[in-house]
Amino acid sequence: MLNFGRSYFIELFLFVLPTVLIILTLHEFGHAYSAYLMGDETAKREGRLSLNPLRHIDPFGLLALIFFKFGWGKPVPVDFLALRNLRWGMVVVSLAGPFMNFITALLLSPLLKLMNSSVVMLSGFSYFIDLAYYVITYSIFLGIFNLIPIPPLDGSKVLFAMSKRPQRFLFDDTMNWFGMIFLILLIAVPFFNFQTFLMKIITPILNFLL
Repeated sequence: MLNFGRSYFIELFLFVLPTVLIILTLHEFGHAYSAYLMGDETAKREGRLSLNPLRHIDPFGLLALIFFKFGWGKPVPVDFLALRNLRWGMVVVSLAGPFMNFITALLLSPLLKLMNSSVVMLSGFSYFIDLAYYVITYSIFLGIFNLIPIPPLDGSKVLFAMSKRPQRFLFDDTMNWFGMIFLILLIAVPFFNFQTFLMKIITPILNFLL
C-alpha cells in the first residue's frame, strides 16, 4: 500500500518531479535530435526538437509516477523508414536517449563532488546538492532501464535492428502492448524482485560516480 504522507509529497514535489522533468526531457530530446541528424524531420515538425519539458511530458505518465511510482514520457515520433540507413539509424536513435541520461550523470558527477566540498553550498544551497544526487541516480536508472530489450523500450529496437528484416517490427503495435503488460507485471509483482535486480546493476555505477 502506498504511503501518501507529508514526507512523500515533499520528496515528490521538491526532488522527484523536477528530476523527472529534467531527465525525461534530455532523454526524449536525444531521440529527436539523433533522428533529425539521421535524416528524419518528423520530431522537428512536431516541435519535439526542444528542451522544453512541456513538449515531452505525458500527463498520464506523470500521474502514474505520482500515484504508482512508475511513469513515462511522451514518445518521440520517428519515421525510421526516412532515416538514411534503417538498421544503423534504428540503433543510433534508440541508444541516443539512454546515452543522454548517462552523459548527464557523468557530467553532473564532478559538479556534485565540487558542491559537496564547498562550505557555501553545504550551508546555503544544500537543496541543489540533493537535487543533483537525484538527477544522477534517476539518470542511471532510466538509462539502464531503457536498455532492457523488451518492447517498447529502446533496447528492443536495437535488438530488432540486428534482425534480417528490421522494418517488420516498426508497425507491430501488438508487441508494444504485450511488452508494456509484461513490464508492468515485472515491476509490480514482488516475486520477480525486479527492482532489486536493477539496483545490483546500478549501485556499482553510482558508487563509481559518487
